[in-house]
Amino acid sequence: MCGICGIVGVEDAHVAERMIATLQHRGPDDAGVRQFRLPSNGSRIFLGHTRLSIIDLSHAGHQPMANEDGTVWIIFNGEIYNYRELRRDLEARHSWRSNTDTEVILHLYEEVGPEVVRYLNGMFAFAIYDSRISTLFLARDRLGIKPLYYLHRNGRFAFASEIKALLSTGLCRREVNWQAAWDYFTYQYIPHPETIYRDIQQVAPGSWLQIALDKDALRCEYYWDPIDDLSTGNGRQQGTTNALSAKEWSLQLRAALEAAVRSQMISDVPLGVFLSGGIDSSILVGLMAQHAGKRVKTFTALFTGRGVDFYNEKDTADAVVRRWNTEHHEISVDISDPEMMLDLVRCFDQPFGNPTFYLSYLISKATRQHVKVALSGAGGDELFAGYPRYRAVRYSRIASRIPVIPRLARMALGLVPADFSRPILRRAKLFFDGLDADFIRQYARWVYYLDEDAKRILLRGRPFAEVQASPRILREYWEKVPVNSCAPACAVSPDARLLEAEFMNRVQYLDLKTFLVDNILEYTDRTSMAVSLEVRVPFLDSRTVQLSQAMPYGHKLRGGTSKAVLRETFRDLIPPENVHAPKKGFSPPLALWMRHTLDRYFDDHMRRGYVYDQGIFDWEAIQRLRAEHKRGRRDNSRELFGIIVFDVWYNKYILERAS
Repeated sequence: MCGICGIVGVEDAHVAERMIATLQHRGPDDAGVRQFRLPSNGSRIFLGHTRLSIIDLSHAGHQPMANEDGTVWIIFNGEIYNYRELRRDLEARHSWRSNTDTEVILHLYEEVGPEVVRYLNGMFAFAIYDSRISTLFLARDRLGIKPLYYLHRNGRFAFASEIKALLSTGLCRREVNWQAAWDYFTYQYIPHPETIYRDIQQVAPGSWLQIALDKDALRCEYYWDPIDDLSTGNGRQQGTTNALSAKEWSLQLRAALEAAVRSQMISDVPLGVFLSGGIDSSILVGLMAQHAGKRVKTFTALFTGRGVDFYNEKDTADAVVRRWNTEHHEISVDISDPEMMLDLVRCFDQPFGNPTFYLSYLISKATRQHVKVALSGAGGDELFAGYPRYRAVRYSRIASRIPVIPRLARMALGLVPADFSRPILRRAKLFFDGLDADFIRQYARWVYYLDEDAKRILLRGRPFAEVQASPRILREYWEKVPVNSCAPACAVSPDARLLEAEFMNRVQYLDLKTFLVDNILEYTDRTSMAVSLEVRVPFLDSRTVQLSQAMPYGHKLRGGTSKAVLRETFRDLIPPENVHAPKKGFSPPLALWMRHTLDRYFDDHMRRGYVYDQGIFDWEAIQRLRAEHKRGRRDNSRELFGIIVFDVWYNKYILERAS
């Protein structure tokens, strides 16, 4: 696991050195830089790399790494889990200097060019300079587990694992992308491929980018999309037209996830696993314990203070620890010092409002004291219908047919004050308040935060005069899924259950393309790499993702039971008391924090004069949100936290740099 960076068209070698310096936390074990000259015009190219040594700890893994004759060079961030199988096929045709997966990518690229990405099962972002054809080739893994940013301006091109490296070049004008800012206040993250900076974009998940250096011409191409697996046929076995039974799906899932865990346990350094006590992490611990040959190291975050009992999962985590006799570590989480939490904006270099990043950082920091690699259950909810909203989608289709139910429920819930120690009431209010004939608008209200009307009240007009509505992003993905793409081959005509399954698969596709990549995987990478910890995600192994997408939806959500296929397939690994334990989720008690500790930020840093001079927010609108929250009329904690994070970022990255 590493940090990568590069720049084309700049003569000053100190620029490359500055880029590498910003990425030292991603790779503290080694660093390297290599420069080249283009024969056609003499332009200089720099490739930089910082290394967190995981596989082949010797100097043979040093990067940038070259092929046999020095005509092709690679810098690589990530892990390729099928690299041993790929190497066996390549072995006789190449000379080898290391035992790394990096060298496998390099030699495979020599043989198949850009098609190399289709062979790789893993998490990755890499760049290859091919002097034979004067190109720079950048690629990112299928689901965007590893980040990759770039800028292309005035004949100069730069790329890096994190935005901060691009900011250090001086090529970025630090002009705010106000459309991205507008979207942020709905999603609490910046949807790819945009960033908060007008000059910087992301290489999209499942895509590659190639720049012809002689012509300064970019070409981008997608090589994979989750829809590819959806369209293979829901309920069909890959490559056949034979429907699988529930038992056969379970057998395939067991084999796929076991293989994923085995391959992701390969490491030349100590590794452990994040344990929440939920279904996903319980399964990972069980599979690791069966294959490890020694005690598994587990790590759990616990909250301290009053009113946080709902959020703690100590009981379920302890049951897993007892079941597998793990070497267990508990991390206490408090927020007595909110400045530490807000300082973590440096991990992202742009606004990011999901407060779970704080927990992720703390547990990663504590875990790094014991291991260098940790497995995580990220992705299990998106692939196997784990979120409460998937049940809500099903219930909403029933409620929409009986209008009196939502009306009476809204009236009843409106009389109940908010209970910030338990999020169940908030979810119920969100469910009924969000019901809408337009499903995308409804889903945006359920899953995300400020809608277009609320943003017009909160955000002052000048910077946001010509922005587009934020739900457009969800709508584009929703409409991309072909109707009947998931119909089983054996179905002569779709019945009601089939139509519902197709509808729900489209919902999961939305989350894979948005919520997972820009939210879950974003904070997982930034906060873990901030402390030089590699986090692997077995549920997002290519084989598991493909199987999930092809699986009939009824196996994932059965009646009111989420992750039904996981609970049944891995029942022998999950402590009995945990099999049907309610989902709590890996999230902090933000509503409680925002009533006291975090609320002080507005009085200390966002007074009336400052807010109006800044010209972004309406001060009175902020006060109304605060008052509603303090009085228990409405849980506005996420909206208020999003405002705080944006202000911290704006001061640190825009105002301070301009002064």
